[in-house]
Amino acid sequence: METINIIFMGNFSYPQGMAATKRIRHFAEYLVSKQINAKVMILRNSGSNLSDLDTKGICNNVYYESIGSNLLINKNIFQLIYELSTYFIKGSKILYRQKAVRAKNILYCYNGLSIENIFFVLTAKLLGYFIIIDVVEDHLLTQENLNVFAKLKLFSVKVLEKHINKFANAIIVISNYLKEKLEKQVQGSIPVKLIPISAICQDRVADKKSANPVKIVYTGSFAKKDGVDLLLSAYENIRKVNKNCILLLAGEGGNLPKIKEIIAGKEGISYLGYLDDSHFYKLLNDADILCVTRTGSNYAHAGFPFKLGEYLATANPVVASNVSDVSFYLQHMKDAIIIEPDNVGEIQKALEFCIDHPDKAKTIGKNGRLKCIKYFNPQTNGQRLLELMRILA
Repeated sequence: METINIIFMGNFSYPQGMAATKRIRHFAEYLVSKQINAKVMILRNSGSNLSDLDTKGICNNVYYESIGSNLLINKNIFQLIYELSTYFIKGSKILYRQKAVRAKNILYCYNGLSIENIFFVLTAKLLGYFIIIDVVEDHLLTQENLNVFAKLKLFSVKVLEKHINKFANAIIVISNYLKEKLEKQVQGSIPVKLIPISAICQDRVADKKSANPVKIVYTGSFAKKDGVDLLLSAYENIRKVNKNCILLLAGEGGNLPKIKEIIAGKEGISYLGYLDDSHFYKLLNDADILCVTRTGSNYAHAGFPFKLGEYLATANPVVASNVSDVSFYLQHMKDAIIIEPDNVGEIQKALEFCIDHPDKAKTIGKNGRLKCIKYFNPQTNGQRLLELMRILA
C-alpha cells in the first residue's frame, strides 16, 4: 500500500483551540490511527499565548510545531523584516525536513490561500508535495472590522482565490454553498469534496435531572455573524417573566467587547471567558439548552457552524438558526429547534419551549445526537479525507 505523509498547515492554535483546531485534530488523529504520517504546522499560533517552550510537542501521537508565534505586525520595520524572514525560513525548513522519502507527500492548507501561507504552498509544490486546500468560509463576505494587515490578507485571498486550481491538487469545503462556488470556479480541473464538521459523541449519555435553574449556554467566536446580541435580547425578554434560568457565555472574538458592555450588570448572565477543553465540554454537557443563533448574513450562510456538531453530540436540545446546510441535516422540532435568522421572537419562543417542555426538549436533544453520529462522525470524515488523498496523482 502507498505510504502517505501529510502536513496540516494553518493559522489556528493547537492542540487546544476552537473550531479550526478541532477540525484539524479530528483529521490528523484519525489518519495517525490508520498508520498515516500526520503532522501539524501552526502559523502564528492564532488565539494562543504560547511560550517558546510550548511551540512544539506531540498530542495523541500527532507532532505539531508552531512558527511565527512572536510575529507582531505593529513592530518597527527592521524588526518586522527580520521576524518575517525567520518565519518564512523556519516554515520552509519544516516542509523540507518533514518530507518523506518514497512517499506521497501532501500539504493540507486550512482556510484557503492568502499572503500568510502562499509562500509555503509554493515551497511545498517545488518540493514535490500535493496541495489540498480546505475552504471553510467565504472571506469576501465578511462583516468584521478589519485592521490593516487583515485587509491586506483579505485582498490577497481575493486575488489568489481566482487562481486556486493553479496551486491546489484538490479542494475540501465545509458547505454546499462553498462546493457550488468552488466547482464553478475550477470547472472540473481539480476535485472539490464536501467534508462537513465533525464532533465526537460519547457512547452513553446519562439522563439528567430537571434543572434548577435552567442553564442556557452559548460558546463560540462572538463575531457579528454569531448573533449573540439577538440571543441576549431574547433572554432578557424571558427573564422578565421567568427568573428560573441563567445564560452562560464562553469563548472569544472581535465582537466580545460589545457583548461585555451589553451584559455588564445584567442579572442572570455570566461570561466565563475562554475555556480549555475539559471545562468547555463540561459546560456543554451540563447545559440544558445550547444556542447557535447565527444571523442571516451571506457570510453566515456561506460557512457552517462547527459548534452545532459539538452541541448535538451532548444530546442536549439545540436552538439553531436556519443558515447554510442546517435544514439539510436536521429536521425542525425533531432533531433541533430550528429558527429563522435575525428573529428575536423566534429565539425567545424556542427557549421558552425548552423551559416549559423539558421532556420533549430532551427527546429532541437525543434525536439530534443520532443525527450527529450519522452526519458528523470524525471517523467517516477522516475516511473521506483519506480517500481523497489516495486519488491524488
